[in-house]
Amino acid sequence: MKNLRLLDIDSDFPSHEPTVLPDELRWLCWHRYPFIALPVARMRNLVGLEMVCSAIKCLWKGPKILPRLKFINLSGSHRITRIPDVSGSPYIERFILANCSSLVEVHESLGCHRKLVYLDMSGCRMLKYLPSTIEMQSLETLILSNCPSLERFPEVSPCMVKLSKIYLDSCNQIKELPSSFRYLSGLSFISLVSCKKLKNIRNSICELKNLKSLYLHNCIRLEILPEELGSMEKLEELLLGFHHRPAFESMLESSKFHTFTSLYSLRKLDLRWRQIEEKDFPRNLHAFSSLVELNLSGNSKLTRLPAGISHISNLKLLEVNECSRLRILDDLPLGIQILKAGGCSSLETIGNFAKDYEWLYMLWLFDCPRILQKQENERSIDRMLELSFIKALARPGFGPGRAGPWHRAPYSGGAPFVLKPNKCAALNHRFSIGIPGSHVPIWFKEARNGCNTVLKLPTSSHRKIMGFAVCGVFDRRWHSQYASPRIIFKIVNEEKMIPMPKEDWANASAVADSENVWISYIPFSFFQKMYHDLQPEDWAHIEGNLVMTITRTDDTQSVKCGAHIVYKEDMESVQESKTWISDYGNLLHVDGDDYQETSCL
Repeated sequence: MKNLRLLDIDSDFPSHEPTVLPDELRWLCWHRYPFIALPVARMRNLVGLEMVCSAIKCLWKGPKILPRLKFINLSGSHRITRIPDVSGSPYIERFILANCSSLVEVHESLGCHRKLVYLDMSGCRMLKYLPSTIEMQSLETLILSNCPSLERFPEVSPCMVKLSKIYLDSCNQIKELPSSFRYLSGLSFISLVSCKKLKNIRNSICELKNLKSLYLHNCIRLEILPEELGSMEKLEELLLGFHHRPAFESMLESSKFHTFTSLYSLRKLDLRWRQIEEKDFPRNLHAFSSLVELNLSGNSKLTRLPAGISHISNLKLLEVNECSRLRILDDLPLGIQILKAGGCSSLETIGNFAKDYEWLYMLWLFDCPRILQKQENERSIDRMLELSFIKALARPGFGPGRAGPWHRAPYSGGAPFVLKPNKCAALNHRFSIGIPGSHVPIWFKEARNGCNTVLKLPTSSHRKIMGFAVCGVFDRRWHSQYASPRIIFKIVNEEKMIPMPKEDWANASAVADSENVWISYIPFSFFQKMYHDLQPEDWAHIEGNLVMTITRTDDTQSVKCGAHIVYKEDMESVQESKTWISDYGNLLHVDGDDYQETSCL
């Protein structure tokens, strides 16, 4: 076997520790290698070494001459405690040590490796020490996430101009970054998410002229931001918020936010759960002209949005969930497309969304009990629905100035379903609205208790159907930041329907303070994408029952639901000229006997 080039072994075969391996071996892949040592002394031609989840304690002792070695993967090797001298392997380009939970230190030679491009030591929970100085001139990506014992980040050599990405998430012992960080002139991304002891960010980080993304989520002890942070003209993402409500108020100086005056490239700003008063925002928001996403959720000091927010002309997504004192929600940028304001218990005045914001396609006002106490708010929402896909579906008499659908008696048969003579604009895009309420609107033909509803698909449905209108009523608080609506689709080819629950509508329709109604329109083109295995011509032969299960991503099921098919003849087409921001969730395939897909909406 002296000419063997590739050796790939899985599990603990053979039963005895090898004493020698072929000299000409180029690539060794041995997952779950069961022995504590590896005979590499004579493997001068080795290029790749994959020993995932191995039992190795030390890769080798002393310097070993492996002049062709370029790739090492020891991820999940829980017994290895240190990385040996790698000076005899000068051409290593990728070194993966992820989840080596017993690794404590690495040899100084790694810190001055000249060819290393990618280094991943994420999940090395016992790692305490790195080389005191790193001068890896070829390094582009450094991953140290979830290394909670790492005490400090090493000093940086001026030669490290190629380093572009650093991940330091959950490095809980790091209190600050070294001043030599300024030498990383090529750095474009740094993540310090959940660094619990990080107290300040040095001004030297503002010298990084190519920095585009700065992630500082969940840094609970962060007190000081750099004076010049607001002048980083190339910064595109700045995340300073918390994923969840912090146990105590952050010490971060909110007064610094008014200095954010030159962030001309900023596209995403996350300030969740930061308690910032309106006066602490910059007076002139024109500096945020490139901003696309803004998250101010959890701010209990805001009573209305910062003055001048309407001047952020490119803003497409705004989240102000759980702003408990927010009373007024208006004067938004005209191009806003997604507005999430769930859990704003004091919200009582909203803008004329239908008139002023023609591109708004997602409006979530879950758990905002006061908004429907004002008739003008209800008219605004009714009008928004009427101008959307629902215009083609509403019964005569449904519209502005009349009683809205949100607390009506549910649909229970009776009069035939009627379409309005005027048609609606059929955008090839989703529409989603959620507000407090306890009933499925009466224009949903297939409405029932529970979380399942069924639609009969016609033959050649791809030529006839424009999309689906779907509704769900949920009887628990929504927690808008953490849960999204979810629909599970299933095409059932045989003739069977889901039986109606035994309880009647009268018993199921008691209004609860925590109930919410969600209505959505799903374009048929999006529905087709979920069935990626089907060719376009296959849809001509698809027919049967489309079963929809309406739930949330936190597994809460709807207590009532409804659905309706929107046909092409019910709608008029328009030419879209706007660029839409994507808010579709990932598509998840569900295995089963029939076609099934899950869509997070």
